[in-house]
Amino acid sequence: MHEKMNLLKELQEIDQEISAIEQSQQGYRDEQESFAADAARIQAMLDELDAELGLLQKDEAQLQQDMLREKDNIARVEGRLPEIQTQKEYVAVLKEIDAAKKANKDLEEQLQAKQQEISALEEDQQEKQGELAGINEKAEARGAEISELLAESEGILEKRKETRDSVAAELPASLLRKYKTLFKRRGGLALALASNGACLGCNMQLPPQQFNSLLRETEMQTCPHCNRLLYVEQQQ
Repeated sequence: MHEKMNLLKELQEIDQEISAIEQSQQGYRDEQESFAADAARIQAMLDELDAELGLLQKDEAQLQQDMLREKDNIARVEGRLPEIQTQKEYVAVLKEIDAAKKANKDLEEQLQAKQQEISALEEDQQEKQGELAGINEKAEARGAEISELLAESEGILEKRKETRDSVAAELPASLLRKYKTLFKRRGGLALALASNGACLGCNMQLPPQQFNSLLRETEMQTCPHCNRLLYVEQQQ
């Protein structure tokens, strides 16, 4: 029984190391994914800005064309002034010129407002492009480090798994199954030290008779409260 317990303790220690390595690997992968997620988020904003800018620039071009037409219209109407022969015609043409100039001024104001919108969005665009470049730069630099760390930890992990398999092979199949179940259900602690009459896995008191039996190490026992496999450390 003592030999089996020593094997279980060794197995649990290895499994805890394996779990720690796998958790660190997951942390590295999460970090990689966070860079990708941040980049995708900023890129989505840029795509939205690009689309909005495209529409505004199309409106700007249309307003510029409208202004050119209106200026041509003003020039055309003003060109008729020398040909006017009556006061009535003269007044009518002046009104037409005033209306055209007012329309042109309205178009200028609309164009200025549109260009201000475009300028503001272009500033946002430049800011987001800088932010995206920064994320990509960090991702590239840190990504190289993470790749090295993952490769290094993977090598260690494979060796620990090989050791684990060799240790597990020395245990009875039924005991190994029980250990695996407990390790999974009890957060990586299938075995618990019993000390001063208590299970240190759940910190509950053990029946005195059971604790005394544990000290004799005659048979494998489990905690009646958390069901973990119990062991004691004999004083030298």
